[in-house]
Amino acid sequence: MREDYEKLFSHLTDPELSGGLFGKIIQRIQNERRLRSIKRRIAFFSVGTVFSIVAFIFTLQMARAGFAESGFFQFFSLLFSDFSSVVLYWRNFGLTLLETLPVVSLTVFLGSVLLLMELLKLLANNIKLFFNSTKLIS
Repeated sequence: MREDYEKLFSHLTDPELSGGLFGKIIQRIQNERRLRSIKRRIAFFSVGTVFSIVAFIFTLQMARAGFAESGFFQFFSLLFSDFSSVVLYWRNFGLTLLETLPVVSLTVFLGSVLLLMELLKLLANNIKLFFNSTKLIS
């Protein structure tokens, strides 16, 4: 039985591939791999952005509580209510503002803002790359 098949298929010739078909197939496979990688990065940065937004909200509340506890706003409001005293004692006033500034909570808040902005930038770049790649593949 096997000999019959061998005889049957021995007379067939290999089909001719059009010029550059192999290169086109390899290019398409590479484009699909690249697109899959971009999709993974979009998912990763999307999750990171969501967590960063949650962290932003919590650190904003922490910074607001830090400012309220330290009395920074009370001293800062003197700029508007009693400006002549502030000008007269400007050195002491400046040191008082620096002493009451909640540095740790402010630093954590600014760090979360920078992280959120960076993740949004990376997410936007990858989404743009995704849509440009899908236009090239189509």
